[in-house]
Amino acid sequence: MLPRFRPTLLAATQRAIYFRARPMSTIVPHTEPQRKTLVLLGTGWGSTTILKNIDTKKFNVVVVSPRNYFLFTPLLPSCTVGTTENRSIMEPIRHIVGKRNVKFYEAECTDVDVTKKQLVLERTPQAVSSGSSNLKTKISYDYLVVGVGGTYNTFGTPGVEEYACFLKEMTDASKIKRRLKDAIENASFDNITESDRSRLLHMVVVGGGPTGVEYAGELHDFMVEDMKRWVPELASKFRITLIEALPNVLSSFDKRLSEYTKAIFEKNNIELRTSTMVKEVKDKVVVVQNPDGTSEELPYGTLVWAAGIRARQFAHTLREKLPDAQTNHRGLVIDQYLRVKGAQDIWALGDCTVTENAPLAQVASQQGKWLSRSLNMMARDRSVTDTFCQMEERAQPFKYVSNGSLAYIGGEKAIAELPFFNQHITVGGPLTSVMWKGYCLWELSSVRSSMSVATDWIRRALFGRTVSVD
Repeated sequence: MLPRFRPTLLAATQRAIYFRARPMSTIVPHTEPQRKTLVLLGTGWGSTTILKNIDTKKFNVVVVSPRNYFLFTPLLPSCTVGTTENRSIMEPIRHIVGKRNVKFYEAECTDVDVTKKQLVLERTPQAVSSGSSNLKTKISYDYLVVGVGGTYNTFGTPGVEEYACFLKEMTDASKIKRRLKDAIENASFDNITESDRSRLLHMVVVGGGPTGVEYAGELHDFMVEDMKRWVPELASKFRITLIEALPNVLSSFDKRLSEYTKAIFEKNNIELRTSTMVKEVKDKVVVVQNPDGTSEELPYGTLVWAAGIRARQFAHTLREKLPDAQTNHRGLVIDQYLRVKGAQDIWALGDCTVTENAPLAQVASQQGKWLSRSLNMMARDRSVTDTFCQMEERAQPFKYVSNGSLAYIGGEKAIAELPFFNQHITVGGPLTSVMWKGYCLWELSSVRSSMSVATDWIRRALFGRTVSVD
C-alpha cells in the first residue's frame, strides 16, 4: 500500500517548502475545471458517509480534518479498559479515499469567507518542518459541507476542564486508560492510607446517557473479569458511581429500559445517584448537590465527564458570519434540506447543527446519505450546477427514520429499542448483547475493522484485558 502514496507524500513535502516562502498562501488542488469543488469539513459519521457515496466524477472532492481517520465512536468506551484496541476502531481516511479523485488535507479549518468562498486552514506545528512559522493557508470552494461534529459540554461547571477526563476522541480514551492504570498501581502500595486507597479506586462517571452508561458497564466488566484475577485484594475495593442530573438514566430510551438498567446496575454494585447536580470538580474531590439540596464531597481517583456535547468552534465562527439568520448559540441552524440558513452553497450535518433530532451517529449517517444522493442527482443536470441551493425543486426534504437504539450496560447484557411497524419493541439481556455486538461488527467502516474488533473480543475472552499504556 505504501508505494501508492509516495507521490502524495512528496507533493506534501514540496508544499511545506513552498509555504515557508510566504506568510499566507492559497492551495489550488489538482482539479478538473469543468467540475465544481466540494469541500467536506470533518471525518465523522456525516462527512465520511458523504465521502463514501459522493460521485467523484461529478465533483472535485476535498476533505479537511485535523484527524486522518474515521472513529467508530460506539466502541470508544470499550477502548478505555482494553476490551477493544484503539487502532481497531480507527479507519484511515486514505483507505476510504482509495484511488478516487479525492484530496485530503490534515488541518483544522479556523475561518471562512462566505462571500469569496474561501476557507482558512491551520496545520498543527508537528506537521510542519522545524523552524517554520507558516501554519496557515487558504483553499477555495464552490460547495461546502460542515460536518465538524461536537465536543464536550461542561455547562460552565468549575474545575471540569482542569481535572475531569472526557470521552469524545481517541486521545480521551487513552488518557482514561492511563489514569485507570495509574490508580490501580498506586493503590497497590502498602505505605498509603486506606482513605487514599479507597479514593484511588473510586471511579466517578458524570452523565447518564448512552456514553456514560456504557463506560460504567465496561468498568464493571474490567473489575469482575480482570481485576479479580490479577489483583483480587483491590477488586473488592473498586467502586463505580454514576451521577445524573435527571431523575433517570438513559432518558432517551423507553422508561422500562431505564428501569432495567437501574436494576442491573444495582445488581452489579454500580452506585446510581440520579437527580444529583455536579457543582464543582476539584483535584481528588467532586462537589455534588443531592436531591434534598444538601452538598456533599465525593473523593475520586478518576472522573469521566460524559454529560453533554456542544458544537465545535468552527460552527460558531461560521454562525458569527451570519448574525441575522444564525440566532441559536448552540450551533448552526439548518433547514429541512440541511442548508445553513443565511449562507449560499453551504450545508451542515451532525452534532454541529441545531435540529429536532438527537445528536446520534445514525442521524449524521442518514444525513450524509441523503445529502450525497441529492448532490449526485443534481450534478447530473448541468443546468442547475450553479443553483444547488434550490434543492426543494428536485429533492425531497430530509427526514430522519430511527433504526432503533442500542446500549451496552455491562455483565454481557445490553438493551435495545427497535421499531416494529408503528410500535417499538424493548428488549434487554444477554441475547441483546449479542445483537449489540453484531450491530457493531456490521456498522464498522471496513472488513479490516470488523475483523480487528472480532479478534480483540476473542483475545479478551481467552487472555483477558490489558490496560498497559506507554
